[in-house]
Amino acid sequence: MLNFKKILIFIFLLQLISSCNSESESNKNLLRIPSLIDTMNEEKILLELRKGKHEFYPGVKSDTMGINSSYLGPTIKLHKETIAKIQFTNSLGESTTIHGHGLHVNGKVDGGPQQVIRPETTWQIEFPVAQEAGMSWYHPHLMGKTAQHVHAGLAGIYLIEDENSKSLQLPKTYGVNDIPLVIQDRSFLNGKMKPYSVTHEEMMEGLREDTLVVNGTVNAYHEVPQSWIRLRLLNGSNARFYRFYLSNQASFYKIATEGGFLNKPVAIQDITMAPGERNEVMLDLSNIETVHLMAEFLPADPDDQQFFMNWLNHKASVLELRTDKSIVGNGVLPEHLNTIKFYSGSDKSKAVVRKFSLEMDDDSEQVMDMHNMFTINGQSMDTNRIDERVKKGELEVWSITAEMMPHPFHIHGVSFQILTHQGEPPAEADRGWKDTVVVGEQPTEVIMKFNHEADDDTPYMYHCHILEHEDGGMMGQFTVQ
Repeated sequence: MLNFKKILIFIFLLQLISSCNSESESNKNLLRIPSLIDTMNEEKILLELRKGKHEFYPGVKSDTMGINSSYLGPTIKLHKETIAKIQFTNSLGESTTIHGHGLHVNGKVDGGPQQVIRPETTWQIEFPVAQEAGMSWYHPHLMGKTAQHVHAGLAGIYLIEDENSKSLQLPKTYGVNDIPLVIQDRSFLNGKMKPYSVTHEEMMEGLREDTLVVNGTVNAYHEVPQSWIRLRLLNGSNARFYRFYLSNQASFYKIATEGGFLNKPVAIQDITMAPGERNEVMLDLSNIETVHLMAEFLPADPDDQQFFMNWLNHKASVLELRTDKSIVGNGVLPEHLNTIKFYSGSDKSKAVVRKFSLEMDDDSEQVMDMHNMFTINGQSMDTNRIDERVKKGELEVWSITAEMMPHPFHIHGVSFQILTHQGEPPAEADRGWKDTVVVGEQPTEVIMKFNHEADDDTPYMYHCHILEHEDGGMMGQFTVQ
């Protein structure tokens, strides 16, 4: 709800916008592209989690964490119907875990809170790649530490390929016309990233900071072919929602959600993404010299969004795309991408229906322990309790609501289709396979089948993907057997 303090904050932000914009225009940095490791070329992928010193601003080193680097990790390419072998070595000096967000794998290799990687130990996983082409990611999932570890830089991308994706004439040259973008928000003091710390209010709304960081780069630009460009977007922020659009207000095309390609491209002028969501989009730059992918920072409270009518919200350039005719760019926008068999409302009658309510208790006198402040169905996360038991291969419909603010709801081990989104049919651009969906006061219904097992020792999770809420207990456990 709006209050005088929030109005003052927005007025203060307005005063900063012009200076921030002028600074970003004059101090552009070349976009960092995460290194690519293809499992077809490596018998085993070796990843080291370690502390680092990363330069977000030239010449200024920030204390960070990374995977095989000072900040973030490599992009790992997986191939359907092959066996992936990955080894994570923990050199952080503290415990963590690594969850394969979006991967359809057995609970034993899912990387949930139970699968702790202790300091100076190695976690080795091996799994069959059994899902269609898409974009997943990996990040810590240690109970109470997820937000801090992701904020420090522990995250990376999985790209999954299959026969369909290989046959499509899409842009495919990694880092040239097929560009991964890990989009986060951070705060800096004299060019140095502020260490993770949250107030009571920031726990309630999730930590939302003021500076865009893309692949570990601030004020990023990238030189690209003057042709079709494919951007793979990951909202890797702790809590921030964004609306992305082009600076020239041109349309572009959404081609994929988290779990794979849409049936056909969908023309859009903007796209809103919550933490944990991924989308693939294509831009036609054949007659463009320079264009910016822009981000509007959305407030936690939709009432604020309605009151300020977008124009007061902070906006920033995610990436300046500079075309260069000398760079070779192949790839087109296909008319057909996939053949998804959609569930319908009638399938609900054949399914097991479960209801989930995400709840917040804003007691200003509570200390930062936060236990029981964030709950699902009245219960805060307990690693010793199994909340739901699902039968493998059985059709499930989950009806999810949330209070006080929008929440991104993520389910492990599966991709789902949206039957209804907050009481309405899903938009055409969201009629694909997803694993994270924004929920609110009106029910959102998702439908799916779980095809991989998760036992009592290594169950799957469902949770809010605002990381402060997840750490605070807005999470549950379920088995599939």
